Amino acid sequence: MQIDATTKAAMPSTATAPDDKSAHRLSVSLSAEQYRELNEIARKNRVSVAWVVREAIDRLLKEDMPLLHVGKE
Repeated sequence: MQIDATTKAAMPSTATAPDDKSAHRLSVSLSAEQYRELNEIARKNRVSVAWVVREAIDRLLKEDMPLLHVGKE
């Protein structure tokens, strides 16, 4: 995932940490390669790994054809 200047400018509005008390935490196990790549993306774009994960989730949920078509019937 490469983050261009337009996306970086929009970072605060697209994938900021939730402010409300209804935010949920979750724990995810990643392969060593997945973790390394997430860290590299975050480092190159000067954001946190958490930001990268939230952005990826936001993008997946906004796609016309999400991964598993949940709730799209």
